[in-house]
Amino acid sequence: MIRPYQPGDHEAIAEVFTRAIHEIASQRYTTRQCEAWSGRKPNPEHWRQRCDTKQPLVYVVDGQVAGFLELDPDGHIDCLFVHPAHGRRGIASALVRRAIETCVAKGLPLVYVEASLCARPLFEAMRFVTLRENVVRIGDEKLVNFSMELRLVPEGSSSATY
Repeated sequence: MIRPYQPGDHEAIAEVFTRAIHEIASQRYTTRQCEAWSGRKPNPEHWRQRCDTKQPLVYVVDGQVAGFLELDPDGHIDCLFVHPAHGRRGIASALVRRAIETCVAKGLPLVYVEASLCARPLFEAMRFVTLRENVVRIGDEKLVNFSMELRLVPEGSSSATY
């Protein structure tokens, strides 16, 4: 079930984020890169403040937060993470589909993301196009991600095609 963020979800979101980085992203990024991206321990206070602002979509399984997605008002997917215990079950795809539906309903021309090495195949499967490879510096570490977009309205058109 996908629902809006509720106060208190931030603790589970902090754990989802941290575990996803250190147990999933670590398959494609080095230990040092993962530690720069996320400390080893969840930071619930950081995520409380962030979630209060971003109001992510939350995927719940058996009453537990299994994943989340942050969608900015302009169609930017800022964060997409799934708890490792719930991986490969369609949760990330469902969250992205909901983000796309939300953008279509708002009449936005596109949805865009900076996808990690791990997330890129998911977005490609959902018809996002890679625009460029980016190198992002976090502290002393450099991480690769990809600017990707899904056009909902063809350039020069006024109606969605998705």
